[in-house]
Amino acid sequence: MKSFELESTHESRPVVYLDMDGVLADMFGEVAKQEGAPHWRKARKLKDRIDQVAKKPGFFEELPPLPNAGKLVRGVVKLAGYFSILSSPLMSRVEQSSEEKSQWIDRWMSRYPIESVIFDHQKEKFAKQADGTPNILIDDFDSNIKLWEANGGIGILYSDDRVDQVLRKLSYALDGLIPVEDPDTEPDAIHTRTDSDTKLYTDKQVLKYVKGIHHEYHLEKPITKHKVWVLRNVPLVDLQTPEFYDQDDPYRRVIDLDWDHIGNITSDDIKRKPVVADENGWLLDGNHRFTAARAKGLDSIPALVPYIPE
Repeated sequence: MKSFELESTHESRPVVYLDMDGVLADMFGEVAKQEGAPHWRKARKLKDRIDQVAKKPGFFEELPPLPNAGKLVRGVVKLAGYFSILSSPLMSRVEQSSEEKSQWIDRWMSRYPIESVIFDHQKEKFAKQADGTPNILIDDFDSNIKLWEANGGIGILYSDDRVDQVLRKLSYALDGLIPVEDPDTEPDAIHTRTDSDTKLYTDKQVLKYVKGIHHEYHLEKPITKHKVWVLRNVPLVDLQTPEFYDQDDPYRRVIDLDWDHIGNITSDDIKRKPVVADENGWLLDGNHRFTAARAKGLDSIPALVPYIPE
């Protein structure tokens, strides 16, 4: 991805990254305007239409700033002294959209002390510095925030009408008052969470979790093909396991259940160690825990499943 870096002398201090679209530039408002949608949230759900509108030459360069973009940036500079911009380019035209965004930054942000400008789809790569120092991301997309936090950074969800609250959270984060969640915390250490506590994981974290249980594991591809996973409470009826020899298991497995082991699995074990299932509910890990849950008459169990945004 296209990247512009300035040499930094601020070691062991969090870097404050600002997203562009929906934080600085009013991309979604402009799409709503061009599509005749009553509100940008309505337009944002029309992903194909957003892509079509954003493909127009000069789209990103000509975007207006959000009403409170200046207030946000001035507040960030006052608190942190400088900031960086971390923005996702348009997938269908990476180079052109990156160049247009660079021109937008030159036009609207040149007066401010910007440490670096990075265009990359995988924002979570920048969540933490080499020495472990967490960086801070201000972004309007909750999935970006959750992935950032899962990789050891501090995420602050942005809304242009809540800029004062965002700056207050930034102040707390810079003062060390917002704890950083350990990115190496494995899903088996997390108990059942509510929907409001939804936590996202990367495919690497899920694979590491499974391999921590099984020294030999051969179903890596169904995990790595989904870059984002979510921990949810899933009804048992929505999960499938190759229990019978004539089942059409997509992974061609033969599962020999150890009922002595199943009998030793407690309800706490089931809560602490979520099973892993693919997008169709086929278990990729946890056949014994799943069977133990059935034997105990449970209706649902914690499961790591591919994350599909609504």
